[in-house]
Amino acid sequence: MSSSLVKVLVSEAVKVATIPFRLIPIKKNRILFTGLTGGNSYDYSCNPKYLYEYLKERFPNQYEYVWAVADPQKYDFLEEEGVKLVKHFTVSSFPMLLTSKIIVTNGSYAPWFPFRKNQYVINTWHGGGAYKKVENERPDASWATKKRAEFCAKNIDLFVASCKVQEDNMIRTTFLYKGDVLRAGTPRNDKFIQGDTANMVRKVKQYYQIPEDGKIVLFAPTYRKPSKPVVLDSDYLLDALEKLNPVEGITDGGEKWYFLSRYHRYQEEGANLSVQGKSVINVADYPDMQELLCAADIMITDYSSCVWDYSFMKKPCFLYVPDKEEYIENTGFYVSVNDWPFDQATTMEELVDSIKAYRAKVAKEKMQQHLDQLGSYENGKCCQELGKLIAKQCNIKY
Repeated sequence: MSSSLVKVLVSEAVKVATIPFRLIPIKKNRILFTGLTGGNSYDYSCNPKYLYEYLKERFPNQYEYVWAVADPQKYDFLEEEGVKLVKHFTVSSFPMLLTSKIIVTNGSYAPWFPFRKNQYVINTWHGGGAYKKVENERPDASWATKKRAEFCAKNIDLFVASCKVQEDNMIRTTFLYKGDVLRAGTPRNDKFIQGDTANMVRKVKQYYQIPEDGKIVLFAPTYRKPSKPVVLDSDYLLDALEKLNPVEGITDGGEKWYFLSRYHRYQEEGANLSVQGKSVINVADYPDMQELLCAADIMITDYSSCVWDYSFMKKPCFLYVPDKEEYIENTGFYVSVNDWPFDQATTMEELVDSIKAYRAKVAKEKMQQHLDQLGSYENGKCCQELGKLIAKQCNIKY
């Protein structure tokens, strides 16, 4: 039985099981946040986290904040801030899910949980731009997948869009969504646009005991199961980086480099995607991907939408894509990977050659052209705009 069919069936069952909770009045100043469920990553992350932190600072005593998480014990610091924590998929979580006036998600619950008509569900999504196709746009999409998308579209009151191509091709077409769209970028990228990133870099380097003058290369591939092994040799790459002559935008020569690796939250070990080498720092347990992006001097990825976020810092990014043709066939893209503004490599030798040939001015111009072509909505004020909308829904003076 497919996961989409399971969610369709569960949503129908939950409608019946939660009837008693639907009699409880909705609390007009209660906001519930939830990140993606599943995998081993932190729930307190991504767009919901950045919007929560903005609202907490802007409205310290006017809202009641709730977070739905997999493991409440990981978030004692939130309890200290007065946040109520509920565990996913427990009976005790249903009253909060059904009595919060505002629900802020980046994908979770919206595809299956039957919220009430007087609640206001905001889907901030968890990827910017318009890159790899999502589930019900792929060749193997089923009836259940389409049904789930229809349910999800009706369950959302506001969708947050990062760019015009995402709005047109994914939100409106793939997700079948006909409701209101906020065209203001994404909460997690506000600080990137504002240039408020120095503290993020400092936190990552302190956490992993990397010197201030140390250079970081971040490998952040997306999820997939290639039929042939895709292996990145970190030792080979680090050796090449530390021997590089000065390359504008990358190195002045002679710096110490550190290799950070972060797989997708759903990537399984032994799924033909791996890093080999003795000097790999596994950062899968680090709470915040945005901070890792800030700390990286170079990012290497493949088909991940993290390229969207990273583009706003105008730093070097390279695609390592030995399985490109297979990925195109199995998943596909809204915007062809060949139109992305980053050099592509299928071997370690090609990757190093691309780094050596990097030209900062040209690369930055290509990145800006790409953002313009996708019709970027990012303006550094998404949290502010959402704050206004939430205050209006809750009858609170902004």
